[in-house]
Amino acid sequence: MIGDEINMVYDALEGFEDLAEYHDRHGNPGLLILTQHSPQIAQETARLLRPDIEDKRVIEIGAGVGFLAIEMAKYAKSVIAFEVDPAWSWIFTKSLYKHKPVNLSWIFGDAKQFIGSIRGDIAVVFTRSGTHELKRIAEAFAPKVIMPFQE
Repeated sequence: MIGDEINMVYDALEGFEDLAEYHDRHGNPGLLILTQHSPQIAQETARLLRPDIEDKRVIEIGAGVGFLAIEMAKYAKSVIAFEVDPAWSWIFTKSLYKHKPVNLSWIFGDAKQFIGSIRGDIAVVFTRSGTHELKRIAEAFAPKVIMPFQE
């Protein structure tokens, strides 16, 4: 079950010194907290976003395990999802074969590295940490940014 796997990641990384060093090295202000921590939450979030994302090219920054990216791809023309934290990549990879739609591209890495080479109609950021920095990054990808959690 996905919830169990997410809890395993939290448990495995608690007190892990390399985690902080990784985030410092990559300039990632994230706190390893999923806001879209279940497919059901992501389905409802995507439904609420539908008027803004339908038939648009969506950039998601901080995609976590990819639940929201998968759901947004059901409405959007295309979705490009960025996630810098490797803690979430293995959970998402396990579900790729079953759930990943053709119009979803997943980039494991720092979104800042792609500023100027990827553009979207709308950028979506669902995170509770590092929001000022992530908003600035999102604005470089798209003219409209949806970011419900801001400091």
